[in-house]
Amino acid sequence: MPFYGADVDQLKALSKALASGASLLTSRARELDSLITQGGSWQGQDAKRFASDWQGRLRPLLERTSRGIEEASKSVLTNADEQSSASTESGGGSGSSGNPGNDARTKTASATDPTQPTPQEILDEYQVSDAETTNWPGDWDPLRFVTDQRVVTEKEAELLNGLGPFELNAFKGIHDDAFSVADERFPSEDRNDDHNDAFRHAYWNALMVKEFGADWAEDYATAHEQLPGNPAPREAMDLYNNEVGRNVAIANPDASAEELADLIEDAVNNGDTVVVGPDLLPHPSNQVPADQTGDAGNAEPAPGEDPEFNDESRTTS
Repeated sequence: MPFYGADVDQLKALSKALASGASLLTSRARELDSLITQGGSWQGQDAKRFASDWQGRLRPLLERTSRGIEEASKSVLTNADEQSSASTESGGGSGSSGNPGNDARTKTASATDPTQPTPQEILDEYQVSDAETTNWPGDWDPLRFVTDQRVVTEKEAELLNGLGPFELNAFKGIHDDAFSVADERFPSEDRNDDHNDAFRHAYWNALMVKEFGADWAEDYATAHEQLPGNPAPREAMDLYNNEVGRNVAIANPDASAEELADLIEDAVNNGDTVVVGPDLLPHPSNQVPADQTGDAGNAEPAPGEDPEFNDESRTTS
């Protein structure tokens, strides 16, 4: 068996493999859940007993196993980060690349730090292509009785369809909490392009990582930004802050929702997140006063790259 103790790259590869395994196990459990609960091909008392055993014992066992593997993935990644930091401090390794997606510890995007991207670089880099859209839930989906139909990207719909009823309820709760906590900590009349917006997106992503895992959170948040017509500064700001929030949650796997909110608030106050400035460029959030943020609503969209999703993370396809 290979030794992973001090090889950061191998530790990160192991962490990714564990995370993929956890996601695959959860996906397969969801597929089985759908087949068993539909019950179209198996009727009778034996089917009812098996369905009861599945819901009461087998599915919870799979869920606990998946969570255990995911926690192991996070632990390995933490060890990799600690090893990387130790190597850097001792002169034995290289530092961060400056991209918040490459380091679980979020860095301050300060204009005085030459390793950080400039506002123009953030605007150019953090763009994704437009995607095809669909109505979700579908016209004949029973979910329409409990949730309003809305336009989403096809990838969003795919990911949402991969969630079970309890997970969909948790997803809605995360959405609502992100708005309410943002309003408490950064009051805003508009909720767009400002510090409230920065906190909301980062906190939303952090909570999704905590509930669904980093891969699923990244896939969903990125797919959401593929809605056509998204103004370029707003899209760049959201994608950047989404990444910051995920990195905070990955670096603090045992943090409660309240602790994550505190960490995200610190990130906004310290300039780790970005807001739209008067020049319609994304600037560090500690460099633009709350009453001087810009309005990107009328800005033009910008072309972007097709995102690389995480191996069909927890979808039903």
